[in-house]
Amino acid sequence: MVGAITETWNFEKLVMCSGYRNVVTMDNPPTALVHDGAEDERMITNGVADYYVSQRDLSTDATERARQLLQRLHDLGDWAAGGIVERRRRDEARLSSGYYDLKPRLSVHQMFVRRFVRRHPGSTAEEISTGVGLSISEVLALTDELRSRDILANSGQGETRYELSASEKARYRELDHWSAETTP
Repeated sequence: MVGAITETWNFEKLVMCSGYRNVVTMDNPPTALVHDGAEDERMITNGVADYYVSQRDLSTDATERARQLLQRLHDLGDWAAGGIVERRRRDEARLSSGYYDLKPRLSVHQMFVRRFVRRHPGSTAEEISTGVGLSISEVLALTDELRSRDILANSGQGETRYELSASEKARYRELDHWSAETTP
């Protein structure tokens, strides 16, 4: 049962106070209505959800309180709070696992080329150029850079074709293994 409303937190303030990154955009963000009752509740009126969060066990520290409120909104089924909370969990898991140490820092165009070659092994520079929308000279410069960093390798004979290097393939296997372990 909902008690008397003691606080109202708009979503933007909640995210800002939590210190989490706001990774969602929406027209009508949720509001957390803190009340003095015993239960958290979601009530839907005219298709709009109202989230009533019990003040029981909420921290007095503003940052921790905001994080707890986001978690409770997520528990009540709010997708926006869920997106932010789950993104934070994923980022923390990646940080603790060393994921960011495994991932090479590439420019946007280098990532486009690597992604295209991963999806289309044995591609020529012309095929990559068409696939990523860059000039052939840019693709040749990018493939040379990626080969020097042991991300791409030449494949086939005759016309130069590209594929992921053995170390890059191993890195993807390791990332896929890590992803399988952290996915609930």
